[in-house]
Amino acid sequence: QRQISMKFVALCCLLIASECSALRIQVAPTSIFAGPASSTCSFALRRSQPYMGPSPAIAKPKTQTKQKTFTGAGGGGGGKPGGAAATVTAKPKQITEDMPMWKVILLGDEEYEEQPVCEALVRVIPELSNVMQAKERYREAEQTGKALLIVAPQEHAELYKEQLAREEPMIFADIEEE
Repeated sequence: QRQISMKFVALCCLLIASECSALRIQVAPTSIFAGPASSTCSFALRRSQPYMGPSPAIAKPKTQTKQKTFTGAGGGGGGKPGGAAATVTAKPKQITEDMPMWKVILLGDEEYEEQPVCEALVRVIPELSNVMQAKERYREAEQTGKALLIVAPQEHAELYKEQLAREEPMIFADIEEE
């Protein structure tokens, strides 16, 4: 009966090891069913070596990019003398038709001081490149109550309005859809 239970244990180990890909059992083919378990049923567990075959080829992309080259005036191509070098020119697509544009409007306030407000306008609004342009917009806002600063997409317009409100002194601005 002890011999049968040892055979059963050996068979269970064999089944478990055959399911596990990281282990390999080496058992003599007759050792499980013949003789006492202590003398012939000897097996060892050891890690199997990973498969070291050739590496797979590098995949090629399925998409292809095409470049158009334009030559300068009078090139002619074909290796003729006097040809211009080929240059690649990128033409970005204009999506401005789909995006609604918003106006950032400076609101006039009697408490504004001209110099600090104009300096802040130049810092925040990218289209105002110098203080003279900012002073024109400032004076217009003081006379009429409001002045157009910039036309931009909604997110940009909201950002400019928030940045102006955070300036010292606080500058009041509003945004309107164009």
